[in-house]
Amino acid sequence: MENEVLECATEEVLKRIAGRDKNALRELHQMHGNKLYTELARLLSDRELARITYLELMPRVWREAATYDPSVEDGLDWLLRRTRCLAIERLKEKAGDQPFYGRNIAWEEDADLDQTERQLRHHQVGRINTALRTLSVQAAEMLVARLVYGLSLDDLGSLYNLPSQVVGRRVRSAGVALRTQLLGAAC
Repeated sequence: MENEVLECATEEVLKRIAGRDKNALRELHQMHGNKLYTELARLLSDRELARITYLELMPRVWREAATYDPSVEDGLDWLLRRTRCLAIERLKEKAGDQPFYGRNIAWEEDADLDQTERQLRHHQVGRINTALRTLSVQAAEMLVARLVYGLSLDDLGSLYNLPSQVVGRRVRSAGVALRTQLLGAAC
């Protein structure tokens, strides 16, 4: 009975995420975050890589939630399948040593932009990605997770086992370093 209730709750949360409810993403993290992280840690055999991969999983769930179909599979199976696919991607990339944040900053296609504006946006995203690579991996992770994907300081604190005040200071410090890098590169 408890599993059925949890499954109904998972399906409802996925529907809300598909409707762009940010609170639903936080609820999903609270409901299944430990299970999804544990699965990543088991598959990747590297807790640090599992933590980084989990930070990439939540935005992917945000983008793909609209594809969830409860008539095909239950919500947790859908989440675990995405988790496993992402773990496989990380294992494939591990040999190439490509940091996740080099690909994570992206922009959605905007039909209202002309070709010149699209090229400018592509250039800007490239500059941000290049500047992110000058930061430590943890600083870049925190900055991307906080500012791009909207994770709260409390959620980041739980992922890094740090108080939210410490995470806040690190995010601010990384933001200042990124800004300095971008302004320095512009000169």
